[in-house]
Amino acid sequence: MDLAAPDKIGFLFHMGHGHYAQFLNFKECCPPEELARTEWIPLTGDSSGDFLAKLPGMPQSISYGRHQFWYAQQGIQRHKEWDALFFAAMQVRFLPLLQRYRSYLYTDFSPSCKRELAPWYDSAFRAPKPIQKLKEATHGRLHRACRGIFSMSQWSADGIIKDYSVEPERMHVVLPGANLNHWPYVDRTDRTSGPVRILFVGGEFPRKGGSLLLDWAERTSAHNWEIDLVTWDNHLPEWIQKIVGKVGLGKQSTVSLAPRLPSVRVHCGLKANTPELMRLYEQADIFCLPTEADASSIAGLEAMASGLPALVGAVGGIPELIEDGITGYLLPRGEPKTLADRLEILISDAPLRHRVGLAARKSCEDFFNVPRQMREMFRIMNADADRS
Repeated sequence: MDLAAPDKIGFLFHMGHGHYAQFLNFKECCPPEELARTEWIPLTGDSSGDFLAKLPGMPQSISYGRHQFWYAQQGIQRHKEWDALFFAAMQVRFLPLLQRYRSYLYTDFSPSCKRELAPWYDSAFRAPKPIQKLKEATHGRLHRACRGIFSMSQWSADGIIKDYSVEPERMHVVLPGANLNHWPYVDRTDRTSGPVRILFVGGEFPRKGGSLLLDWAERTSAHNWEIDLVTWDNHLPEWIQKIVGKVGLGKQSTVSLAPRLPSVRVHCGLKANTPELMRLYEQADIFCLPTEADASSIAGLEAMASGLPALVGAVGGIPELIEDGITGYLLPRGEPKTLADRLEILISDAPLRHRVGLAARKSCEDFFNVPRQMREMFRIMNADADRS
């Protein structure tokens, strides 16, 4: 155990949902001059050394949090001192850590942001109002205990400042990006025949707008297209779950929805940055994610980086990532007609697909990439250290 490294910055990442992909990307794209200073601490929600978390009857939410806190403590004990800690996870148990160290929080939501995206995040408000107020007050303390807060959009930054009374000068908007090492540009100009392949990538199928895309597939009069759906098996409609079956942990499955939708395939069990997932991006001609509730869209940025015209729901901070009609298309929430119009135009117009995809790639090369995002965050943290 190295106890003498006060210049170290620890990156503590929640391993669920989109944070897992960002953990991998941040670790890979860390600026070379900062590599020696970084420690990467994944916070998984199981298999820790916390025996209380494993007690029979322990509520899953409490058990999950205790496991994460155990991993956080183990990681922090690697060094006696730290220059800073970067938390891409938030829970009440972290408050003493945030108060003890120069800490930063990486987040994309606040209560008012979640209310704006109702009903998809309503579970956060099902507790009695006194408990909700106590929870929000505690989260406010967590935010105010940080030296700085990194937000992935101005939309979420405004919500955090409003809901948690955070001083604007401690709020830093650093827009996200794609890992260009994994998502190279794919030249599709020679694809003049064969079906146009539409790619959807979203775990929580209904929230990500998967049902809207399926409805389009069943109703459209357009021809010569195929759809690849990358999602979680337990979030699919019941009739599709019967076809897919139960996909075991660590397993992958690809099935056709024939005879009902013979041009639609469902892929389950694909993980972030894997060759199987990257191959689907390479084979695609259009990326479509008509999400109804999201703070941002890393999958959308990965599609843009690979040169795909991306149609993404205009919710949360997503409008800050796409220049509508230039680098992609923003889909108004819950408007299937706009989705159909945009899809059917792109299916019939290969030069338009190429033009928008090329502009999308350039926007990622110029700005929406992980190395730029990380350099900006290190610049802010290092400037804070100098002021200290």
